[in-house]
Amino acid sequence: MSYNSRLQKKQGKVILKNTFSFGLMTGIILPLIAFGLIYGLDYALINSKSVSVTSNSHFLWDGFKKSTLVLMAFCVNLIPTYFANKKFKEEFIRGIMIPTVIYCFIWFFYYKDNFLY
Repeated sequence: MSYNSRLQKKQGKVILKNTFSFGLMTGIILPLIAFGLIYGLDYALINSKSVSVTSNSHFLWDGFKKSTLVLMAFCVNLIPTYFANKKFKEEFIRGIMIPTVIYCFIWFFYYKDNFLY
């Protein structure tokens, strides 16, 4: 029995398991959940009465662009990565970074024409 497994048994509840597969699942699922939450918050802000109070149409906010919402969603993966790095959970970090990097490449090639606009 390794030192890490004995330490985990002594501590009881483990939130971030130090396994590659757990990091991979977290890296795939967490941005999808975050996108739904961020998109819902953006939609609620756009349709709230507090945003449309001004009578000047130049100051009305149209909300974030879809590319910004997607970028914020997969940047949510940095939060568990930060905490896993403090606890030296290398396998979890490897697992969570693979989908994050893949999401970044997909985002870059999908939205590359919109960078200058």
